Amino acid sequence: MRTAVRTAIATAVLAGALLAPAGAAFAATPLSAAAAASSVPDRYAGTPVSIGKGVVAVLRNKSEGPEVWVRAVSPDWKPGDDYIGKVLAKLDFEHPKASVEGLQLELVEEDVHHPILTVTKDGKTSSYPLPKGQGPECMSEPTHISIGAGMGARLFTSPKGPQAQLFSEAGDKTFETLTRTTPSLPEGAGIVARILNPSSAEPVFEWKTQGGGMPYGHQAFPKLPKGCEYDYKLEQPTQKPQPDPKPSTEPTAKPSAKPSAATPAAPKPQTAGQTSVVPKGGVAAGAEIATEDTDDSTTALAGTGLAAIVAALGAATLHRKRRAGAQR
Repeated sequence: MRTAVRTAIATAVLAGALLAPAGAAFAATPLSAAAAASSVPDRYAGTPVSIGKGVVAVLRNKSEGPEVWVRAVSPDWKPGDDYIGKVLAKLDFEHPKASVEGLQLELVEEDVHHPILTVTKDGKTSSYPLPKGQGPECMSEPTHISIGAGMGARLFTSPKGPQAQLFSEAGDKTFETLTRTTPSLPEGAGIVARILNPSSAEPVFEWKTQGGGMPYGHQAFPKLPKGCEYDYKLEQPTQKPQPDPKPSTEPTAKPSAKPSAATPAAPKPQTAGQTSVVPKGGVAAGAEIATEDTDDSTTALAGTGLAAIVAALGAATLHRKRRAGAQR
């Protein structure tokens, strides 16, 4: 049994050794344009141009400044093929000249934002302009916001990505800087401050400095100036901002269906107007005074006068009856 296992292992090792050259040859085969673009690291990505048989110059002018990476490629190299081969030379403004495979190379600073590469062979010179520069003019204007708790934030956008500087509004002193590679404060910082989708074309700064039901704050970063490019491959946004707390639609206290015992009952409305009974006869004058004046004192006086008149009439009638009886 052990002999069989050892034989199987030896066979696998031998097969791997035989297949290794074939795998290496396959890996050396030029890649398609799409595959080549996806395999180039951001730090070395640029514009490749053929400057000689089996030699390309990769032209860059990003945040590191103007650079030319001279690399060895296959003799039948054409645009769209992979260009990450052996480095033959590197040119920048500190080392602007090199000699490679009989080619005299020089990085010429005709314009600080538009340097060119000159290639001279057999007395003939060719020029290759580098991409537009990504210098200070590619930094956006800052956006200043107040995030509460005595703090503020300055938001920038540059070819390296979004940047948020957190500072104290009292002394305007920056105490933390968030970037594309460090997009959020560590846990336990006491506040929330982070860059959502930092590698996308639409990053958003999100913060929360007060607890409870206070909502999150959101502010989009300023756009990169026109004509400038990011130093990295943009990604699709995947993070969504935290939603604001929704207000409750139910009332906090339901009104009581029955009135409280301490609350006085509402007075009943009168269904008919006040009426005055106007007597007829000799007391009509006093009654008319009572109906015309609604003051309580006037009404009382009128009532008193009416009673006196009635009493006087009664006494006069009784006196007449007594005189008539005596005359008989």
